[in-house]
Amino acid sequence: MKKILFSLLIFVLTFFFIGCNNNKTDEITIWHDKEDALIEVLESFLNEKLPDINVNFIRKESLTDTLKLVGNSAKSAPDMYIFAHDKVGLFAEIGILQEITDYIAIDSFDNYVELTIEAATYKEKLYQLPLYYETLLFMYNKDRMAESEVPITTEDLYNYMIENTDARRYGFVEQYSNAYYSAGWIHGFNGGILDIQGNPTLNTPEVNQAIAYHQKFIEYMPKGQAEYATINTLFLEKKANSIIAGPWLVPQARDNGINLGFARMPLIEETGLPISPYAGVQGIHVLKVAGQDEERFDKIGRILECLLDVEIGVNLAEVSGVAPANLLAYENELVSNNDLVMAMKAAAEDAIPMPNLPQMDVMWNTTSKMLTQIHLNGQAIGTMLEQAQRESEELIALMQ
Repeated sequence: MKKILFSLLIFVLTFFFIGCNNNKTDEITIWHDKEDALIEVLESFLNEKLPDINVNFIRKESLTDTLKLVGNSAKSAPDMYIFAHDKVGLFAEIGILQEITDYIAIDSFDNYVELTIEAATYKEKLYQLPLYYETLLFMYNKDRMAESEVPITTEDLYNYMIENTDARRYGFVEQYSNAYYSAGWIHGFNGGILDIQGNPTLNTPEVNQAIAYHQKFIEYMPKGQAEYATINTLFLEKKANSIIAGPWLVPQARDNGINLGFARMPLIEETGLPISPYAGVQGIHVLKVAGQDEERFDKIGRILECLLDVEIGVNLAEVSGVAPANLLAYENELVSNNDLVMAMKAAAEDAIPMPNLPQMDVMWNTTSKMLTQIHLNGQAIGTMLEQAQRESEELIALMQ
């Protein structure tokens, strides 16, 4: 029986490692976690422009965790992957990424949205070819909020909330205990979560001021309920007149019959700065092990050159409403007449790229926990800032 079990174990392990092998010959493998419509655009375009290269797109769940395990394996890693820019620093530090400028001249990006190149750069090296970007938007229901009521400043928004919030409806809602959503208010007070050296910056007067100011708005939002599902459902069911949310909410809102409008983020009167949320840049990255073979290196270079084409951005915007990284795409009417895309482009003028530093993995957790303690559990702001700063520093020290 033991021999049979041992033989079965060997068979299973052999099958597993064969399955992990991409069986690389002349095929270029690209991992992703994107919706089918986006991948179909890229696949169709590359098949048309590069018919001699077999490009295989593979959907991969838990993409970042898998790359940590196999990113240095020529047999198991993909050649390239499509993902947000915020893991660039982590993967550069563990040595699995190839610089994009090893394949493409830096001046090829002269016509790109500046934010996208900034986001894709780590320690002055470019590790991503940006395809499109996303940021939070101020959205409103035109049937509930007149154009004349759209807030220019945060005090306009506050007064609107007072006048339009009752037992049945909210004037404005947002996920106020989530670090990603609250960061925009912090940036609006010249504060931040992490500095460019990777040091936590929570226990500062600017962050304290931002959170204290934000609290008066939270008084007119759902008490003790700030999670994704609750907040978005209120807007989708027309029980909230306006919201700060991501572009991913737009298809659902339109399907629910909401007469959707977009506006610039309100200016914070105390600072003169807008609420400035994070922006995420989605693009294609190259694994270092993929370029070690001369023939594969050449094919990867040709694929990257092809993806610089402005038509890619136009097609992506048309099928999925994403904002192209290439500025030339906005000269096309399919893009310039798309209200969602143009709202994103306008929002990006105030947005800040998510830090691509490895330390940010710690900060998402400690900052959200701090916000929950303050906004949902009534803890003192100063005490929580101090505690979150200390915890963040300790966890980052352990990382290093």
